[in-house]
Amino acid sequence: MASSSSSNVPSSTASSRLHSLTGLRFVAALCVVLEHLSITAEYIPPGRISVSFFFVLSGFVLTWSVRPDDSPRSFWRRRFWKIFPNHVVTWTLMMALLAAAGISLVPGVLQPGATAPAPAVANLFLWHPWVPSFEFLFSVNPVSWSLGSELLFYALFPALLPLVLRIRQRRLGLAAVGLVALVWLVPLVSLSFSGRDLMPGLLQSQYWFDYFFPLSRLPEFILGMVLARMVRHGVRPRVGVALPGIVALVVLTAATRLEVPAPFMFTAVTIVPIALVVLGAASMDVRGIRSLWRTPVMAFLGDISFALYLVHPVVNATFDHLLGTRLRSAIGEFGEDAVIITLCLVAAWVLFRTVERPLMRRFGSVGDAAARGTAPDAAPESPARY
Repeated sequence: MASSSSSNVPSSTASSRLHSLTGLRFVAALCVVLEHLSITAEYIPPGRISVSFFFVLSGFVLTWSVRPDDSPRSFWRRRFWKIFPNHVVTWTLMMALLAAAGISLVPGVLQPGATAPAPAVANLFLWHPWVPSFEFLFSVNPVSWSLGSELLFYALFPALLPLVLRIRQRRLGLAAVGLVALVWLVPLVSLSFSGRDLMPGLLQSQYWFDYFFPLSRLPEFILGMVLARMVRHGVRPRVGVALPGIVALVVLTAATRLEVPAPFMFTAVTIVPIALVVLGAASMDVRGIRSLWRTPVMAFLGDISFALYLVHPVVNATFDHLLGTRLRSAIGEFGEDAVIITLCLVAAWVLFRTVERPLMRRFGSVGDAAARGTAPDAAPESPARY
C-alpha cells in the first residue's frame, strides 16, 4: 500500500477507546429486536436505520483500528472468527427448530412446510443477499442477510483502505458528500426498474436492490471509513448523539408524510443524521466527554449486541411456536414482549460467553480492536501492509 501522509492528530487519539460507539451498537440492535417484535411507535427508530448505522459504523471502526503491521490474511481471519461462529450456531439452532416443528420461514414468517435446501445452504454461507428472491433473503435466520454485505466489505477492505488513506485531508469532507450522493443514487437508479409490486409504490426488485443487495450498501461502509479519517484529522462536531438521532426520526417522519418515494426511505433520507451520530459519539470519546453510552453497563450490552442481533429471531420463533398464544392470553402482549426481550438478552449473553468471546480470544487475540471500537497504539495514519 502506498504510504499516506502522517496525521497531526496526537498519538493519544489513536489509542482512544470509542466506548460510546460500543454502547450505541446495543441501542441499534435493540431497535431491530423491537421492530421484529412489532413493538413500534414514532419514538422507536425502524430497524432499517439500525442496519445503516451498523454498516457506517463497521467502516468507521475498521479504519480507526487498522493495524500498521497487519496483513489481509490476518485481517480476514479475525473477521471470520468474529462473525461466523455466532452465525453458524444461530443457523443451526434455527434449522433444528424449523425441522422439529415442520415449519419454515418464507418470507420471514413461520409457515408449515420444510425449508428448501438451496436457500438454507445459501443462508449458511451468506450468499443469500445476492439472490433477489424472498425465499432466499428470509430463509432460516432472516437477519443474517446483513452479514452477507459485511462479507463483501471485509473482502474489499484491504483494497479500499489505501484508496481512502490517499484522500487529501482537505478533501475528506468532499469525499463524504460524494459518498452520501452515491447512497442517494442507489434508489434513484431503482426508479427505472420494472416488475412485480411488493406494495403500492415499491417493486420487489427495488426492495432487494435498495436494501439487501450488498453492492448497494457499499457506499455506507466507505462513508464510515472516510468519517474515521475525518475524526483523526480533528473533525469533531459537538453534536452529541441525541440531536442527530432526533433529526433522523424527524426526517424519516417528514419524508413519510411528504410521501417520498419508498426506495429513498430505506437509507437515503437518514444517511446524513446517521453519519452525524457516528461522528458525534466518536467525537465525545476522543474528547473524553462523559456520556450514558460509554458507561460499563452500556459497554457490556454493546459487547453482546452482535449475539443479540443474531439470536433474537431464534428466541422469538421458538417462543412464538411453543408458547405464544397461551402465554399472550395469560400475561398480555406487554408481558409477553418483556419475557421475550429478557430471554433474548440472556441468550445473547450465553452466546457471547460460550462462543463469541472464547473463539475471539483463541483465534482473534492478535488484536481485534474493531470488535470493540478501539485503536491500537500506533500512529493514526500509519499504513498497514495492505
